[in-house]
Amino acid sequence: MKILVLSPYTTGQKYKPDNFLRGEDCDSPKHLGRRIKELCGYNAEGWYHESTDYSAPAGEMFTGPLNTQLRAGLKQIREHAQYGETTLDLYFPWYFCRVDGKDDPVSENDIIVPFDTAPLHDLEVLEFSKSGVPKRTVDLIERYDLVFSLLRQDDILSLQRVFEVERATTLIFLLAKSHKHVVNEDLPNLHVVETGSALQKSLRTTNWALKGVVLRRLCEAACRDGFHLFEQVKQHPQRLLEIAHGQ
Repeated sequence: MKILVLSPYTTGQKYKPDNFLRGEDCDSPKHLGRRIKELCGYNAEGWYHESTDYSAPAGEMFTGPLNTQLRAGLKQIREHAQYGETTLDLYFPWYFCRVDGKDDPVSENDIIVPFDTAPLHDLEVLEFSKSGVPKRTVDLIERYDLVFSLLRQDDILSLQRVFEVERATTLIFLLAKSHKHVVNEDLPNLHVVETGSALQKSLRTTNWALKGVVLRRLCEAACRDGFHLFEQVKQHPQRLLEIAHGQ
């Protein structure tokens, strides 16, 4: 089974330079290229200085509690003897911070530079005709058997064209009850597993880490009890909460 995890960008980042990438830097491709080069350690004359190189793989860049918990789970599962036939990949949907300039969703191994995440909170609904983001995200999703979305409601609303169509891939959204309206649960193979304060308290974690904790516990349980748990969750998504509670 091929499993995809879609994770949001967070303000907790490995590097926090004064000149991190901002929304206005994306208005001009040429200017964006200069700013990314600068954040990769190159000055105006083209000389490289390691002390001003703030680039890093996306999986290492985000140091907030959600990604810390998630990567702890992924590390365990990938080091397990059963890992191979079942694989888990981590991706982030927004690509403007990529060092290589590609207009593709960002894998955990893709190099990015630190940036201000605030502009992502105000993204408009992205149409297929206006942006390559929805099409490329659809193409990514359809390569997998099971997709877990840890995205924020703002991310989902902006990418709603991606999630409003029927597809064979099973999508499981981890969302608070108050955010469930951002997806159409009537679509086949689209499911919501409710998170929120009650789950947060029962798992004794924080709201910021909660979704990462749920997937970390799934990975721990799969390492302990067998990778068949992923198929169980695919067939019965609410089983994820039982596993998170150790049942």
